[in-house]
Amino acid sequence: MELANTELVKPRKSCLSVTRRIFLDILAKGIFGVLAGVFVYPVVRYLIPPQRASRDSGVIEVNAAEIEMGKSKVVNYKETPTIVINTAEGLFAMSAVCTHLGCIVQWDETSKEIVCPCHGAKYDLNGNVKSGPAPKPLTLVRASMAGDKIIIGEA
Repeated sequence: MELANTELVKPRKSCLSVTRRIFLDILAKGIFGVLAGVFVYPVVRYLIPPQRASRDSGVIEVNAAEIEMGKSKVVNYKETPTIVINTAEGLFAMSAVCTHLGCIVQWDETSKEIVCPCHGAKYDLNGNVKSGPAPKPLTLVRASMAGDKIIIGEA
């Protein structure tokens, strides 16, 4: 028996048909691209630090009543913790960040020293290292009295 006029019907391929191989290729490249982005983004953020615009004017005022004689207060000056100490010898201001490992220093009223509570570094009222593991002195900041205000910074 002979089949007359029999043609095999082939499925019609459209221009948008995607084979399994093409689909898996696109999927693999997409996953690889996302993973590459996950690993590359933090490296780029580390190498290109963000620009910070300082909102600090360079001068801050603190009410003199807030810091009694013999006491201290930590304030934020130019985005850095700054300790302000009011003593009989005068008014002192310096960075409150310990130069050893970056702890915040405190004023010890009894010994009249600035001490790091973490590692025991001790500084005098001029920020100089008296003892401990600190390698450098504290950075001094200008401080002055103007009436009932303490002016910290370039005034």
